[in-house]
This record gives sequence, structure tokens and C-alpha cells, in this order.
Amino acid sequence: MIKKIRLFIYNHPVKSIICYAILIRLAIVLIYQAITIYPDSQNYINLSNYLSHFSLENYTGERTPGFPLLIAVANNNLIITILFQLMIGVLSTYLIYDFSRLKTKNITLAFWIAIIYTSFLHVIFFEFAILTEALSVFLVILTFWYIQKFKLLEAKSPIKNYVVLSIIFSWMYLTKPMLIYLPVGFTLFYLIKQLKSISFLKGFIVLIIPFITYFSWNSLNKKNIGYFTNTYYFGINLSQTATSFFDKAPDNDKLIRDIFVKHRDSILKHDPKKYPMSVWFAYDELLKKTKLSPQDLSYKLGDISKRLIMEYPQLYLKQIFISWIDFWKPTNIYWNPEKITNPYIKGFIVWAWLYFMRYLLFIFNIIFLVLGLIHLLFFIRDDLKQLNMDFLIICTILCGSLLQAMVAYGSNSRFSFPFFALIVYFVISKLSNVKKIFLLN
Repeated sequence: MIKKIRLFIYNHPVKSIICYAILIRLAIVLIYQAITIYPDSQNYINLSNYLSHFSLENYTGERTPGFPLLIAVANNNLIITILFQLMIGVLSTYLIYDFSRLKTKNITLAFWIAIIYTSFLHVIFFEFAILTEALSVFLVILTFWYIQKFKLLEAKSPIKNYVVLSIIFSWMYLTKPMLIYLPVGFTLFYLIKQLKSISFLKGFIVLIIPFITYFSWNSLNKKNIGYFTNTYYFGINLSQTATSFFDKAPDNDKLIRDIFVKHRDSILKHDPKKYPMSVWFAYDELLKKTKLSPQDLSYKLGDISKRLIMEYPQLYLKQIFISWIDFWKPTNIYWNPEKITNPYIKGFIVWAWLYFMRYLLFIFNIIFLVLGLIHLLFFIRDDLKQLNMDFLIICTILCGSLLQAMVAYGSNSRFSFPFFALIVYFVISKLSNVKKIFLLN
């Protein structure tokens, strides 16, 4: 029986991967049967209602429309939305397999990369949540698969392929605004690689649609809420980065400073794990006492934070380091465990995550970080040669880890999730190479 299964996998790797991805999701559907709603979820649902009515007039600017568009396409039915996300999860599994196959030329290795990626519980449970993660990781995988499939790092690739890539980047920005750096990073990488062949037109094409998308969405928010911004939450996010030194705000901002610091110190004393969320515990009182609108309060918090960052750069750098370290820590499972009624199944899932997968996820991240930094050193030693896909992956993830640390504090490990499939690919493929070298020696 085992030999027949192995033979089937060897002869039909794609069918095997898709069947496995579907079966493992069906198993979770049978035992979970729930839609995971978090505080962020309602903002996405609200924006999907605007999109369903084909009007964004008076929209208050909480979120970008990439993920809410998926909900709107599902006719604002959350069950259909989850079904779409499960289908996206299966497609993501196939794409990481095909990407790995194209890169390594090794079907067996690519098969196990896909299987390992799609077996992680947090990957599947994100597909049951009304959050951006399932769509974000799909778009990241799709991007790198498309670059590899159509050889976009080579000068001979036709212009139409760069137009498609530009559209994918735009959707990615509208889903996860933090990823706006990706089209810029790819363009710089491509132009440096193709420096001897004049290819500025293709670089311009990759940038133009994301730029138009960025400018249009921010301009819409400027019209609706008075601020040119991706979401009005940006100021609140920035204040989270300044949490540890917000007490140094001047007396001109005494009211906001004192309320913020009061809640921060209380949380630090009674529930330190929620320390990065201090501003949210102060939020209702800030709105009440300042009599500002949510949008104006966020802008004010952002303005105070920017001035604090400029005045205390050493404290800001310390916070960046803390947030950067948090990026590499294992994220949590986003689920509602009470929805699983069988205590044995619930106990097994908790055990599998806490005592196995969580540590394995952390090991993947650490190995990637070590190998990535080693590759950077070799790259510098070799006079900036070897501008290949693996190096693009390293640059993309390391830049992402740094940029998120500069503007966000709290749930930083969630920012690493869109890159998880690429991390799994990179680590397994490089360890496989090390094994081959060892065996040859």
C-alpha cells in the first residue's frame, strides 16, 4: 500500500499535492465549522459594503480595498468568502510547488516544500479568518511564481509580462499597504541586474500602475477624511512605535500624553503582554477627552510620534530593534478554540501547535535569517554578483522585516506571514544543497 502511494506521488505530484491540500482543509472544516472574526474584521466587512454599492463616497478610511473586494465578490457572504480563501489556499500550495520545481528542477523537493508549507496549522486557520493574511500570502507567492515562470529577471521577457506583474503589485498594495515597497524593490533589483542593457521602460511599467493605485487611493482618502494616507490608522500605528517614550511628549500635548501614559503604565503593571496595544486601551478616553474625530486623533498621535522620533532617535532605534526581533518570532494561530467541541481534537491541535509547529516555524525563521545574512556576505565578497531569484527573496524579506519595524509595534510576527512560503522554500532548498555537498564530500 505504501509503495503504491509513493508511486502515485512520484507519477502524479500535482494531483497528490492538490488532493492533500483539499483533504487537510476539509478535515479542518469538519472539526472547526466556524468563521473567525477579529476586531479588524468588521472594518473589512464595512468597506466591502461600500464596494458592493459601487460607491466610496464618505468612506472613513479605515482600510484599503484589496481584501474587502474579495468579500464583495462573495456578495458579502462570509461563508462564501471563507470558501474563496480555502480555494486560494489550495492554489497557493500549488504555486509554491511549481515555483520550487522551476527553481530547483527537483520535483520531489518541490513536492515536500509544498506539503510542509500547507501542513502548518496557522496557514490553514488564517483561511478561516476575515483577515488579509490568506490573500496576502497568495499574492506574494503569485508574484514570485510569475517572476520565475516568465523569467522577468531576464531582459528578453516581453513587456506584457511586466504589465501583469504591475497589476499584481497593485492588488498586493491594496491588500497589504506595507508591501508597497515590493514594486520599488523589484524595479531597483531588475535595473541593477540589467544595467548593461537599457531596460528602464520595463522598470517604469512595473512602477506606474502601483504608483497610480497608491496616489488614487490616498487622494480618495484626502477627499473623504482630509488626509492623504493609506488608512487613517497609520498615525495610531506610529504611536505604538513611540509607546516606550511617549511620556517625553511636550506639555503642549499634555492631555494626550498623560492619558496615553496612564494606560501604558497600567498595562505594563497588570498585563505586560498587551503593552504594544497601549494606545488602543487609551483610545476611547482619548476620543472622549480630546473631542477629536477618530481621523483627527490618529493624525495628532502620528504627529506627536514623528516629533518624538526626530527628537529621540536612539530610543526609536531601540524600538526598531525590538520590533525587528519580534518579526522573526512565531505568530499565533488565529482561531476560536471554543468552536471545536471535541476536547481530544482541540487538545491535539493545541499540542501540535504549541509543542511542535510553533518551534518548527521559529527554526525556519532563524535558519532563513542566518542563511540569508551569509548570502549577503558572499554577495558583497563577490563584488555584487549573483543577482538571482534567491537573492531577490532574501532582499525582499529582510527589507520587509526592517520596514515593518520602523512603523509598527505589536503583532509584528504577523508581518512575516506573507513571506512564510518563501521562507520554507528557501530553507529547505538550501539545506538540500548542503546535504548534497556533504554527501559528495
